[in-house]
Amino acid sequence: MPHHLRSRPILPDPFVAELRRIPGFLELTTGFTLCSECERCERSLVYLTQAEQTAARGAGIRLYGTGGATRWNRSGCKCPFYDQASFGCEIYANRPLICNLFPLDLIEHEDDYTCWWVAYGACEEVKRGKLAGRLADLTTLAREIDRRMPLELKRAFLDDTPGTVFEPEFYRHPVHYLFEVPRPGDGD
Repeated sequence: MPHHLRSRPILPDPFVAELRRIPGFLELTTGFTLCSECERCERSLVYLTQAEQTAARGAGIRLYGTGGATRWNRSGCKCPFYDQASFGCEIYANRPLICNLFPLDLIEHEDDYTCWWVAYGACEEVKRGKLAGRLADLTTLAREIDRRMPLELKRAFLDDTPGTVFEPEFYRHPVHYLFEVPRPGDGD
């Protein structure tokens, strides 16, 4: 990515502002200290919501995939905004929704197509850091996020399934299934 584009903020999905108002959200999703030992999330695919896709295209950022599976990096490629020198994100304050939620995610279970809020055990903070032993807190937070998340955004998270790229690194570690949610239908 050209350096002049890196300095432009990429506006996150508007729902991020709502997330940051949830009591406990920032405590459980920021301030990690083990990132420099891990670097798994910066190698994962950064899927973008429709609003984020529009902002990224406006900033001249090349995107991959289509629909809900649109992302700004290819399988096996680092996030273009990862700064290896600092083990951090160049656009941290304006990072996409999926990055704000991490290590939480809303996914479709591949075996039976049920929908779940999960916490990724691949994250060192979940395994042995500040989130170790706090799955109950993460479940409470995910329930509140689910309650507040607009239906169309929830659909977008789950509609990416046909175009997603399998990320085996995340499934080499425990995936903590926090709670199942009804599949958001078009008639909701």
